[in-house]
Amino acid sequence: MFRPGAAVSPWRLLLPLIAACGCPCTAAAQAAGELPALEILWDSGTPGEPEWRSFDASGKPQNINITRLRKPGENQRTGPNAHTPASTDKASAPGPQDPFAARAPLGSLWKLFVYTWLLEERHPAPDYVCTGAQGASAAAREHRAEEIYCCNPGQAIERDAALLRSCGLFFSPERLAIKPQAWRQFWQARPGVRANAPWLAELSAMKPETVVPPASILDALAAVPANSRETAANVLLARLFDSGAAPAPTELARGLGSQLRIKTFSWHRPGKPGTRYGGAAGWLSDGRPIWFAGEGTGQQIMARHGATLAAALSETLSPENTAPAPGCIKVNFFARYPFTLEQAGGKPAAEGILRGRYVARFPKGVSVPITANGELSLTRESGRDRIEGRFGLDDYVARVIEREADATQTEAARALSVVIRSYLLNEAKKQGNCLAIDDSSHAQRVSPNPPGAAARAAAGFSAGLILRGAPVGYHSHTPSKNRMAWTEAAAASRAGEPWDLILRKAFPDADLAAMHDPAGLACRQFTQAETWLAARAQQWRRSLQERLRGFEPPPSTPRVCLLPHGAPFSEQDRNRIHVRGLKTMEDRLALTHEYLHLGLRHHPSGHDEELIEHWARRLILGESAATD
Repeated sequence: MFRPGAAVSPWRLLLPLIAACGCPCTAAAQAAGELPALEILWDSGTPGEPEWRSFDASGKPQNINITRLRKPGENQRTGPNAHTPASTDKASAPGPQDPFAARAPLGSLWKLFVYTWLLEERHPAPDYVCTGAQGASAAAREHRAEEIYCCNPGQAIERDAALLRSCGLFFSPERLAIKPQAWRQFWQARPGVRANAPWLAELSAMKPETVVPPASILDALAAVPANSRETAANVLLARLFDSGAAPAPTELARGLGSQLRIKTFSWHRPGKPGTRYGGAAGWLSDGRPIWFAGEGTGQQIMARHGATLAAALSETLSPENTAPAPGCIKVNFFARYPFTLEQAGGKPAAEGILRGRYVARFPKGVSVPITANGELSLTRESGRDRIEGRFGLDDYVARVIEREADATQTEAARALSVVIRSYLLNEAKKQGNCLAIDDSSHAQRVSPNPPGAAARAAAGFSAGLILRGAPVGYHSHTPSKNRMAWTEAAAASRAGEPWDLILRKAFPDADLAAMHDPAGLACRQFTQAETWLAARAQQWRRSLQERLRGFEPPPSTPRVCLLPHGAPFSEQDRNRIHVRGLKTMEDRLALTHEYLHLGLRHHPSGHDEELIEHWARRLILGESAATD
């Protein structure tokens, strides 16, 4: 079921003044040995000056909004022994919780850095097979306890799901045969690691008991390459919206939407084995690193302090300014109505890329002003004008909000953004690496003009989130099963109802989920499609190997899964293809297209959608021509 600061004066200068005035919110409380219930540290956007907040159990701030200016080498340890075992850490006594002091155990965060290395180095990462170790020995019991986070005996888990479930056995450097020198060379070449996070370059530090400064964790996360960060962030987002997570961080998800991409960790306070200590670290949606922790497990911290986290972080986040989600959405504007496009002065617009101001004129005297910045193009077919738009996913969502709704109804607009994204992925047709959809009242109406800040904020707030488990739709005023009425959603928003509850009422049988959830989509085997593909693949094999550079047949016939709705896709690490059918030419083209993706998985051509689509059509349409 559905479940849902800018840097100011340097700390170095302010600390003596705060201590001298006896400020009860910092020096006095910490002198009394009162450790904060929650600490949050994130990249403020100013190099060397992370934002740092701490709170008591009631959510009351324990320190004023200050940052500390980092000087090269200040409170930093360098060299191979820059990390400290938790059991021997001597800086763990109660006192000022300095984010530059070594006092934070890595817990499960080490798995995130191994995951990154595997991606960047393209190192083999075979599935981990759970064995359910037999026997009553301590080693067997410990092994079984670890496998709880992985899979059931006899089952296997792959890389992305292992990160999602925090399966440490999968990421064991020994199992993966990671060489310390290769690890060191990779991380020492990353910016900031040698000076600010030297422990990251030591493979021996990749264990939960390693203790490091929280500020150096930010530096380590900042060193993760952009492509791997995006991949990891997509997987981590799934954790916040995992319907099996307990306890569910409802307040955190409700307050921040999809703007937090974090890996939880749990260990104990350094020097205090009986005190559970946990939190999470990762990235905000704009790519800035974040770390937070307190007493309890990571999940407990998010559930207990979700509202405090959301309130503190919402001040630094601007969803409308978040980097838009990648993707390609093609929109056929005014699909059901003839029109002519004019430039200023009434002259017919020239074919090609549109830049500037235009007017679309319709036969009954209606006109629509349009401002284009290169995202629209005009073609004329048989004397009829046609405008096609090409947008990123979140830009598309914002344009639909702008056209269909009132973005100032914040909670309703956030709910609608999830519905729009879900509908698009369910109903749009795939064209190469793009999704194609009409601008129409039968689908979704799309603004041809750039969306405003409120619409962009609503789309950015829910970026990457969809409804899964049921078809979805919406209407201006008439609700029905699996269809949200905008008028009802807007009324609920005005009454103070949050976006997730609005969705729950409209779609009680759906789950709120991350688009890129590696463990969220089961495979319903499509035997007919597998048989069809196996026969065709044998026929295509010689031609593809001789003429399509980089093609390597998959090691075995791919598993084909039947999609109830949504765009076809392939999973290269699982050798699986998901399609919606096999009856039509488009169905067979989609299956062939995804098969070619699998065959080009080790070659740069695997990212060339035009080449892959050309070959898919060549294989299928050539075959049809030969048999007609």
